[in-house]
Amino acid sequence: MPVALLPPTTGSTVTLDIEALTAGPRFLRTRTMSRWHRPRSGTRRPDGRDCFTAWCGYSIGSSDRAPALTAEEVPDGELVCATCEGRAIGAGQEQQTAGGRQLVFGPRELTPPKTCPGSRRHLIRPVRGGTTALCLVCGDTHPVRAMGGPYNPRIAIVQHPPGAALVQPCPFHRWRQPTHTEGTVHCTCGRPMPAPAVKETAPCPTPNC
Repeated sequence: MPVALLPPTTGSTVTLDIEALTAGPRFLRTRTMSRWHRPRSGTRRPDGRDCFTAWCGYSIGSSDRAPALTAEEVPDGELVCATCEGRAIGAGQEQQTAGGRQLVFGPRELTPPKTCPGSRRHLIRPVRGGTTALCLVCGDTHPVRAMGGPYNPRIAIVQHPPGAALVQPCPFHRWRQPTHTEGTVHCTCGRPMPAPAVKETAPCPTPNC
């Protein structure tokens, strides 16, 4: 049974024809590896090749010509990477072991940042009066200030915590590289970063409520 994969976070440029995989094999390795690994994330190239990143950091490729070995259960007597095993269980990809110890591991950049990524940037929609603006990244309104000094002058919104309408992250760059085109926020790599859907409120049952 496939396991859920984490987003393939990276700081490198990723072209739009590369797909982030959301599920992968439970165990995998190449034919030359001495032990089985657990996949943390994965991508699919335009030619159909898959590339998985193991919890320990190894990259494992798989294609029709050279498929990776996969397994639901590791055969008796074969080795499993301890780093992959501990991190996968500690992060919740797998159930806790029966040994009695509760493992824990916290992958970075999965939870929203404590400071809104739109802070101190010109990702804003001005509000009447000119002293405040709507943050396009999180939907909250905050004061704007002159920033940047003489070499990079700009009007930008002050640093603030993310609002409830924080945009969804890019699968590769998360919230690190937001920009906008005509008021629509997206990642600098070109992938959309849509705002969460707004829940419709039920109509008022009485005329004067």
